[in-house]
Amino acid sequence: MAAPRTQFYHPAQQIDAALKSVERCIRRGEGMALVVGPPGTGKSLLLSMVAEHVRDDFDVALLSGASICTRRALWQSILAAIGERFRGIDESELRMAIVERIRGLAATGSGLVILVDEAATLPTRLIEELRLLTNVPTPMPAVHIVLAGGLRLEEMLAGPRMESLAQRIAVRGYLEPLDHAETMAYLRVQTRAAGLEWEKLFAPGSDDAVFKATDGVPRLINQLCDQALVLVAECNRLVTPADIATAWREIQRLPPPSGLEPRPESPRMPATEAMDDASPVSFEFGDDGMEMIEFGAGDEGVATLDVVPTEHDPWSGPDVEMATGHGDDPFESLFPDNASDGDVLSGEGPDDFRERPHVKSREGHAITRLLASLSSPAEPAATAPHPSPAPATTAPDALESDDDADMVLIVDDADDSEPVAGRVSAVRPDDYRNLFTRLRRGDRR
Repeated sequence: MAAPRTQFYHPAQQIDAALKSVERCIRRGEGMALVVGPPGTGKSLLLSMVAEHVRDDFDVALLSGASICTRRALWQSILAAIGERFRGIDESELRMAIVERIRGLAATGSGLVILVDEAATLPTRLIEELRLLTNVPTPMPAVHIVLAGGLRLEEMLAGPRMESLAQRIAVRGYLEPLDHAETMAYLRVQTRAAGLEWEKLFAPGSDDAVFKATDGVPRLINQLCDQALVLVAECNRLVTPADIATAWREIQRLPPPSGLEPRPESPRMPATEAMDDASPVSFEFGDDGMEMIEFGAGDEGVATLDVVPTEHDPWSGPDVEMATGHGDDPFESLFPDNASDGDVLSGEGPDDFRERPHVKSREGHAITRLLASLSSPAEPAATAPHPSPAPATTAPDALESDDDADMVLIVDDADDSEPVAGRVSAVRPDDYRNLFTRLRRGDRR
């Protein structure tokens, strides 16, 4: 079945190592434990095994994160799992009931184990509430939390908001699909657990077909083999690799992986017969009502298929040219033809931009006032700075011309690889005010 059952637990290398590490972490009070793995690799089964192993010594609450969305639901779920009353109680009283139970367990040398499956679906504020339970003052650690989920869970816990919780994680267990050897052993152990023998049910090569189709994911292995047995139940014969491919299509609605089942080769028409055939080759695009293009019909005004495409020359065939119905050139340049690469579109003054849309902000007004103070004839003019942080550089051409000697050029994303004549100073947004003050005073440093 898709639901985990502990009586069919198979101690593969990775899941068994993770199980032992999590159980050790709980019994020694090392901290929180994290179990990460893709779907179908046994995370829920591992939590069920942990609950079964430690239930005699601890109170165990096995939760599903997908069914919990509020603090009240979290406290009620924990109390219901450990057999405490949870209906008709305020949220604060629910939490106090859990704290009192934790203190009572700690006094007897026991504790509370909270196992959260699909923890990535749990809101981060509720994960923080679980972390706060570990701060309940007891002589020995009495709250043990195990979170299980996919890779998204580990990414979520790596965020800055979850740093306090991440520091408490003492054990990280990673589950992956089974390799080929483990899949072969898994198939035979599961068949034996059902009271059967693999060789009496499946033909040779079926185990390799199962591994190729499922990539070693235990849940898919269970579903695929069960479906294959259902398909041949009335035929009273062994399951073949072709049956494995058919079962895969049934449960996944997808074609089997390449090479899982042989595909019959379609007969090819000899090139001489194709050249002698005078019937046209048609290509139809779209639904009914769309145009049909025919090649090789021999009619006047219709292209003729002169060369027959062959297997060795994929580029043989007619040239097909597609043209748009409008006369505008989609590749036409948006800039004038006489504009050179170095041309810059600029205005003579602020009046040239009166008809343009303006973006207003508090910083923009401040910079505008500073620029207005530089517009007097006695002081050098400055170009408007780019809104983003940018280094201020002096243009090389400005140093060569006397007319542009007082120009200040503020460049966005200046290329450090190209040498720039003159002084270069990096300017942050907070330094713009000091920059304009120095310019007004005539300080060019």
